[in-house]
Amino acid sequence: MFDFSESFEAGVPVGGTEAIALTERIFSGETAWLKKCLHMESRPQQTNMALAAARAFADSSALLFEAGTGVGKSLAYLLPGIIFSLLSGKKFVVSTNTIPLQEQILKKDLPICRKLFARVPELNKYESFKVVLMVGKANYLCGTRLAQALKRHEGLFDGNDGSDTARELLIIRDWAAQPDCTGLREHLPQRVSDEVWEMVNADSSACSRKNCSHENCFYQRARAALDAANLVVVNHHLLFSLIGAGAAPQGEEIGVLYPNDFVVIDEAHRVPDVATDYFGVEISSTGLLRLLSRIANAYKRGGVLREYGKSEGMGLISEARAATEDFFSDLRFRFLEKNRTFRFRERDWAQNVCEIPLGKLENKLKQIAQVETRSHAKDEINDFAKRIEAHRLAIRECLELRNAPQNVYWATVSTGKFRTVTLCGKPVDVAPQLAETLFSRKTGIVLSSATLSDGTSMARFRKRCGAELASGKILSLKENSPFDYKANMEIFLGKNLPEPDKENGALATEHLAEICAHCTENLPSGGTLILCTSYEICRALALGLRERLDTGTREILVQGEDFSRQELMARFVARGNAVLIGTSSFWTGIDVPGAALSQVILTRLPFANPREPLVEARSEWIAENGGKPFFEMSVPDAVLQFRQGIGRLIRKSGDRGRVVILDSRMLNKTYGKRFIAALPHTEYCVFTAENFRDAIPPFEER
Repeated sequence: MFDFSESFEAGVPVGGTEAIALTERIFSGETAWLKKCLHMESRPQQTNMALAAARAFADSSALLFEAGTGVGKSLAYLLPGIIFSLLSGKKFVVSTNTIPLQEQILKKDLPICRKLFARVPELNKYESFKVVLMVGKANYLCGTRLAQALKRHEGLFDGNDGSDTARELLIIRDWAAQPDCTGLREHLPQRVSDEVWEMVNADSSACSRKNCSHENCFYQRARAALDAANLVVVNHHLLFSLIGAGAAPQGEEIGVLYPNDFVVIDEAHRVPDVATDYFGVEISSTGLLRLLSRIANAYKRGGVLREYGKSEGMGLISEARAATEDFFSDLRFRFLEKNRTFRFRERDWAQNVCEIPLGKLENKLKQIAQVETRSHAKDEINDFAKRIEAHRLAIRECLELRNAPQNVYWATVSTGKFRTVTLCGKPVDVAPQLAETLFSRKTGIVLSSATLSDGTSMARFRKRCGAELASGKILSLKENSPFDYKANMEIFLGKNLPEPDKENGALATEHLAEICAHCTENLPSGGTLILCTSYEICRALALGLRERLDTGTREILVQGEDFSRQELMARFVARGNAVLIGTSSFWTGIDVPGAALSQVILTRLPFANPREPLVEARSEWIAENGGKPFFEMSVPDAVLQFRQGIGRLIRKSGDRGRVVILDSRMLNKTYGKRFIAALPHTEYCVFTAENFRDAIPPFEER
């Protein structure tokens, strides 16, 4: 992660009035510069959002803004934000949840901003704004650590020793010597193992301005660019990992991520869930064992610990490794044999066999660091000690259930080959932390998304994101999409379709596959996105569709099979008529304009699993405070996800398509009215299990 301890000092905000005035001239009226100079469509919704954002920046106030698809929200905050940043000297931070939105901002929206600034004389001085994409330290190559690793393996580069480590280090060395090398792992010409990359990446105390230079370290180069940037683009996970780790301004210091910054959080509907991951503890068996292996390697030739009693050090590491393996194996055997997840309700649920071995290793590393004279070695050894300490304290907290009932604690096991066991302790309610880290920072902050409400009210989101706990007033505004949904979106709702089995919750996917196959065949040339609520449903529907459809002309892509999420999306777009079957992560953040996505089928309403530890604990917390968990949490959260899923269909003004919903609860449950009210329009057609072939006709292309 990034360290901001040496970054900008706070300045005095100026330029707010001028930024608002320029924003009005850019967006407002027939003579708006966007319309006059770039011939872009004038949208009242976009104008309203831009002016609201400009005022929030200028007033150092907070704004929640729901902007429907097609409003053009990115330009609405980027243009006033860049202008205000250059006028005030404050750094402008934009956080997104998905890579596609980051790419849209960097490759499409910001070039539009530069073009506008270049064409309007009054805006020329803003054309030279500097923008940087922030990625985590672990993604960067550190020249100092690479040199250390190469020295450690000196003499092993003749290719005869069969060392994969040596071979991969040579790949990295040769890549780093190229004049166009970015130092980012994703740009490596060949894949290298995680273990080798951990030897050379910048995620270590040894990578610092004290030990590294701008010339030899890609991370230090990136950090210098960040310090000089007016606009920093980041993703939610890195933003909240930095905030959660204490790398952001603290106490009375102004700013959310940098001292004296101002912030836009786009795709803000994901904020409470992402923040929850970083305002708690999480420790995995694989992660701790990998750390112990790194420390063991540091005792080998060229390592920073080679001079400090290898036999004693390796003995302490062996003890810690044995204790770790015993602890997590016992945890899996006792709690995770029948279920992948187990929630702990009683403290001291296991003996802490890791405490003493990890503590002994931690103390030994601290003693060695005290006598080490080489700066980079001291920092790296201290880094090892801090990481061991963090793991030790995390295990202790989970065993003691230290912060319960504010936190919920559970264990989970992966389904992969290595059966990784992970211990988690997460806050039941993240609102207090968000109120403190976002809304009490005395700076401008805008949270925006197409779905901050359940279609009518933002009350649930305001409560979850901490807005209700903030001391100052937080303005909530909404602008609906300018798209003509009635003309361009057909909606079909299923009635009296098979319900899940009451005993085991299994869904009659055989019949759903029949309906999905019919709908797909009735879409001559476009693509279909089928949204599910579990991997089991994804697999069952894929099997059913492959039996019913001609897969030679229409590829069926399934989450969790052969391709990553990014590869699935690329193939889906390229094919143009494919079927993509996905679960939770595909309900949001997918932007496929045009015919490649002409149909969205929702197999079930997206209610969270009530047995998930966080969901269960939040339900208990609401009930204990006199509330009704289903109506106060389950329904509004599902409606928000439902709106996200439907929102995948119409992405541009010229898009057309249909939505098919295969969950009869929309029509036969009282809470179904909440979902119907969240539809883009209510001129829907109803079909049944018996008449779907007649009720859902072929899609008419224009």
